[in-house]
Amino acid sequence: MEHSKEQQARAMPPGDVDHYLRDLKLACIAQHYGELATQAAGKQWSHGEDLARLLEGEAHLRRDRATHTRIRQARFPVIKTLEQFRWDWPTQINRLQVQHHLGLGFLKDRTTLIYLGGVGLGKPQPRNYPCRSQRRTGAHHHRP
Repeated sequence: MEHSKEQQARAMPPGDVDHYLRDLKLACIAQHYGELATQAAGKQWSHGEDLARLLEGEAHLRRDRATHTRIRQARFPVIKTLEQFRWDWPTQINRLQVQHHLGLGFLKDRTTLIYLGGVGLGKPQPRNYPCRSQRRTGAHHHRP
C-alpha cells in the first residue's frame, strides 16, 4: 500500500532530523551532522560554530554540483585541468607566476591580468582554469 508524501511526513516524529534533511535536500549536512556533532562536543564548539561548519560544507557541495552541471550543459569537447597543462611548452613560461595568478588574488585586488605572447604559446589555456581554482579557493568572480 503506497502512502503519499504528506502521509509519510505525518507518520514521522517531528524530531526526525534525517527526514527533514532529506526533505530539504541537505545531503552534505545529512551525511556529516552526527560526526560533526561528536567532534564539536569534544572540542567544545558553540552551536553557531557547529552549524556554520555544516552550512559551509553544504554550500561547497552545492557550488561544486552547480559547476559540474554548467560544465556538462556547456558540452565542452574536452575539459582541461591545470594538471594537464604542458609546462614544458612554451619553454620560458613562469610556472610559479601562472599558478599564483590562478589563485585569483588579482580579483580580490580588483586588478586586471593580461597574458601576452606570440601565436601558439598556450595563452588561452591558463585562462580556462580559474573556474576550477575559484571553486577550490572559494573566490567569486562576477562578470560586469
